[in-house]
Amino acid sequence: MATSTLSPYELRREQMIKERKAFLKELFPEGELASIKKDLAPRRKTPVFTRAHATPRKSPRLVGPIRRSARLSGGSIKRKSYSVSDLDILPSPRRCKSRDPQPIELDEDAVVRNPEDLTTVAQSTSEKIYDRLQGSTCHQCRQKTRDLKTICRNKNCIGVRGQFCGPCLRNRYGEDAVEACKDQTWVCPPCRGICNCSFCLARKGRRPTGILIHVARDNGFDSVHSYLRKSQSDEDDEE
Repeated sequence: MATSTLSPYELRREQMIKERKAFLKELFPEGELASIKKDLAPRRKTPVFTRAHATPRKSPRLVGPIRRSARLSGGSIKRKSYSVSDLDILPSPRRCKSRDPQPIELDEDAVVRNPEDLTTVAQSTSEKIYDRLQGSTCHQCRQKTRDLKTICRNKNCIGVRGQFCGPCLRNRYGEDAVEACKDQTWVCPPCRGICNCSFCLARKGRRPTGILIHVARDNGFDSVHSYLRKSQSDEDDEE
C-alpha cells in the first residue's frame, strides 16, 4: 500500500508501532524477548481422568434358568397356602405392650356426614390421591390421602384408630365405608377388638398378615377378617 494513500490516523498508527518495536529491542536483548513470550504463553492443561474415560465394565451374566411371569405365559397363578397358625409360628419383630379394646360408649354428638361428602369416599386404590399436607391417614394402610375416611362413634376412640379408607374397610373387614359414615352407631375394628392391621397384630405378639385379600377370595371369602375367623374356628375344632 502506498504511503500517499494512507490516512493521517493510519500513518500515526504505523509510527507508534515502529517506536514500540524499537523500544522493546533496546529494552530486551535478542532472544530474551522470545523466552519471555514463551513463559507468558498459556499452558495446556493436563487432562483429568474421569469415569467417562474409564473402560466400561461388563456386568456378569446371571447363571441359571430365566424366570418368566406365569400370567404372561398363560399359566395359572399359584398362591401360597395360608393358615392362622402362621401368625404365631415366628415371634413378632415388634414387642409392644398389649392394648385391650377400648370400652364402647357411643357419642351422641357425633358428626353427621353431609351426603355430598360421601361421594369422596374411595372405592378403589386408584381413586386415592396422596397428600401429606391436607390428607388424612388410614389406620389400616397408613397412607395419607385426600379421600374421606370413616369416623368411629366411640367416645373412647382417639387418634386415627377409627379412620379407615374405603378399600381397606371392604377388603379387610367386608364393610362399606359409605354406610359406616352414615351409621351413627358404627364402631371401628380396633375398638371392637378385631383389627388385623400390622400394628394391632404386633401388640398381640403376632406377625402381620400382609396382603391377604387375594388368598381370602381364592378360598371363597369376601374379606380377610372372615377368612381369618373361619380358619381360626377350623383350627379350634381340630384341637
